[in-house]
Amino acid sequence: MVRRRVKEKRLTLLLHPLRREIYRLVCETPGAYFFELSSALTAPHGTINWHLRKLEEANLIKTTKFVGKRVYYSRTLRDEDVEKAFVVLKHVTARKIFAYILNNEGSHQTVIAKSLSIHHDTVRHHADRMIQANLVEKFSDGRKTCYKLGEVGLKIQEESINTISNTYVAALMDILEENCLHPEIEEISKDQLTIRIECPGKEDSSFTISLSQWSFDEEWEEEVPTKSNRKVVEEET
Repeated sequence: MVRRRVKEKRLTLLLHPLRREIYRLVCETPGAYFFELSSALTAPHGTINWHLRKLEEANLIKTTKFVGKRVYYSRTLRDEDVEKAFVVLKHVTARKIFAYILNNEGSHQTVIAKSLSIHHDTVRHHADRMIQANLVEKFSDGRKTCYKLGEVGLKIQEESINTISNTYVAALMDILEENCLHPEIEEISKDQLTIRIECPGKEDSSFTISLSQWSFDEEWEEEVPTKSNRKVVEEET
């Protein structure tokens, strides 16, 4: 019985090529949600969902619900607030607002709206999401609502989140060793990691995680509340 459990555990990790690809996508795509992952793969949604559950059971990934999306991210590589921040920043208008706050810290809502030619309710809508993700903080200057960078916003400014940490590497190696995959580091730098894994009776496999190409390729707009329209259109789940 014990041998059978060990064998089953081995088969639930990264020896499966699709599961390796899903794990790589989760690591390399901050703020990755289900439909974003599925659009990059050719497998059926049910199959992708099953592999995501297996990766979560193996403590390789975590998941959280944010602004109507089920977000997946790697344990120890990035924290939950960073993932939420990248979900927010996939929106082109949110990026413009964040960039304005980054370059004009302490600006109040009306100035941001006027400078970007958008409604002040749109600024508040996106800023509220940024606050939830610790991208920005709001403070009062008299009767004015102003914004400054939050903890995650400061990390992005310092470019200190685009790295593969020693903590992540150690945690990943421990999980792979625990599952008898005999991992070996082939290459490592602050933004790239290549690991070879093997298991008796199976062909060796290698996978590379690269964080050097982080970008916001997806741009989408949604209806946001204004004085004449207070209902936010829900995003896809």
